[in-house]
Amino acid sequence: MKVTGKDGFLYGVKFGQALVGGTGVTVPQDGWYKIQSRAADSSGLPEADPSKEHGRALKAGDFYFAKKDQPIAEGDSLIPMTLNKVSFTTDVSASAQGQVFDVTTQADVENGVRAFVSSVFKDRSGAINGQVDVDSLEQRLLINEFNAVITDDGNFVTKEPAKSGTHHFMLSRRETIAEGEVEAWEYFPVVIESFQTDKPIEGVCPFNFNYKVDGTYNPGIYYRTVTA
Repeated sequence: MKVTGKDGFLYGVKFGQALVGGTGVTVPQDGWYKIQSRAADSSGLPEADPSKEHGRALKAGDFYFAKKDQPIAEGDSLIPMTLNKVSFTTDVSASAQGQVFDVTTQADVENGVRAFVSSVFKDRSGAINGQVDVDSLEQRLLINEFNAVITDDGNFVTKEPAKSGTHHFMLSRRETIAEGEVEAWEYFPVVIESFQTDKPIEGVCPFNFNYKVDGTYNPGIYYRTVTA
């Protein structure tokens, strides 16, 4: 299934209180969860497909789509991921690059081709573009990376000094509820490099920021076949 831009959306992620497994404990509803721990034996989480040579089972730190009423064994612990659509976003760009090292020696002279090895580290970066939206709490958090934010709600006036941190996003490449079809979701925690908010004389006010994916939190792309 080929996808288009309208098939997916960008969401901000908020983490809830961990669901701790045990006798009779089940997942309360379909949704995304961060694995806090996995039982050493008889886990309620599925095993890896043995036909995938380089694959492994999910472990603590990975993210996972759990189904309602799925049993969670003692030793399993899942943190709910609540997704809220980021209202100000228009489009998301992403790119990845790696580094290679020249390991050519005189033994390669006869081949006439240089030898290279790739770095184990890959950088992923991009930009999220949108519009200034004074009602967006997610946008305020991003602005708070570089500016103090003062909020006056009519009762309280609160100043939050500028602070840096990791922002957690989920990007759906394709969402569907059709049984047997495939969804594609990407979890990418990011650190903000820069942002720009222009004020043109007319038209929309753009809000754009550049990011790098933070590998600390185990980002990844999740392909899920929809089941009943």
